[in-house]
Amino acid sequence: MTIDAFEQQGTRLRQLALQAAAAAGADADTAQDIAQETMVRLWQMRDDPRLYNPEGYATVIARHLALNQQRHKPPLPLDERQVTPLSTQTSPSPLEIIVQREDEQWLQERIRNLPPTQHAVLHMRQVEHRTSIQIAKILGIKETSVNTLLARARRQLLEEIRQYRNQGQ
Repeated sequence: MTIDAFEQQGTRLRQLALQAAAAAGADADTAQDIAQETMVRLWQMRDDPRLYNPEGYATVIARHLALNQQRHKPPLPLDERQVTPLSTQTSPSPLEIIVQREDEQWLQERIRNLPPTQHAVLHMRQVEHRTSIQIAKILGIKETSVNTLLARARRQLLEEIRQYRNQGQ
């Protein structure tokens, strides 16, 4: 391929490389880097007689670069409990698992035993992530009442947790 032919096809080849990188799962910035690397490799191959289909080569090179980059990324944790490095993680013992389940059941029971309005306000705030204004409109009460109910529910749960922890010691 001549230099003039490469320059004429450069924009189209770069666009194909961007599309291939994005299709392989690269984010926008990474796709730009991959497209640039693809263009460098195609430039280096410009005199190779096998480069009869530069569009196909651009797509394949970009896809392979994107896949290689993904292989070298560390895996993302599935939840907050896995944020610590694997070398420091230990599996919980069966006793720890049982204690954790009992603690969760105990807390769920205490939340269910809250007065109905406090329970509703706490649920809407913590689970549904609603604002005080939204909760006030839904329940037909003042925003200050929502804040008071929420504070009472949290304070009651905190006191019960403290009592529960003191019993276990």
